[in-house]
Order: sequence, then C-alpha cells, then structure tokens
Amino acid sequence: MKLKVMLDPTDPILDELRELNIEIDERSEYVLTRRGMDVNYLPAKKGEQTFYISISDIIYIDSLGHDVMIHTMDGTYVTRERLKQLERMLDPDDFLRVSNSAIISVKGIRRIEASILQKFILHMANGDKVDVTRSYYYIFKDRFNI
Repeated sequence: MKLKVMLDPTDPILDELRELNIEIDERSEYVLTRRGMDVNYLPAKKGEQTFYISISDIIYIDSLGHDVMIHTMDGTYVTRERLKQLERMLDPDDFLRVSNSAIISVKGIRRIEASILQKFILHMANGDKVDVTRSYYYIFKDRFNI
C-alpha cells in the first residue's frame, strides 16, 4: 500500500509505517494526517528538490493547467495537491478562494484595487497581482466588509 503523509518529516510514525511495508509516496491518493492536526506545511518542489513550505510563508496559491504553484517571498514552488484539496486543508480564517484558479493568504494582501466589472486586483506581499473574479466578488466583499 502507498500513502501520502501530511506529517512532520521527523514524526516517529513514519518509521513504523515503513516497518509495516507501507510505502510513502507523494502521488498516492490516500493521505495520512493526525486527527485534529492543523496542516503546518505543504510539500512542494522547486526544480528536482522537495521543500516543506510553512503555511505561514504562503502568500498565494494558483493553478495554470495541471500545475499548482505555491508563491512565497522566497519564490515559487510546485505542489501535487489540487486547489480544491488545498482549500479544504487550509484554515478559512487565514486563506480565501478568490477565483477558480487562486487562493490567497489574507495576510499576504498589501493593497486592494477596485476594477471595473465587479472585480478586484490584489497586490500581494511578493509584488504579484491576483485577480478576484466576478464569481468570487461578493464573497470577497463580505469577507472584508467592503
């Protein structure tokens, strides 16, 4: 059996899983976490190297085709998670879906610019701009009491 784990890489349970011949595989559709555990990091790649990105370092996450990118002040990383999965995993007090292809960190917003046709343009901490699309316009307005 193969499992994807969302645990601290030093968690002793990983050794126990290996002893039971359970393979740890990032591509597995089965995910193991601790009950009630907040997700503190996301595994992602930059080039061929795997990093564990702290949730607090995420500015925004977006997708382009099948690629899902995590944007931080240190750069952009690619993850295997899908936006819908990430939306469920991330704390809704800290993160907000703003389009079909983007989730933003509320703390990552530096400026909100109103645009025509029921849209906002978000200026993020890393200098990037993220659009709040019309489908998410009222959700965004309600969240920020605009």
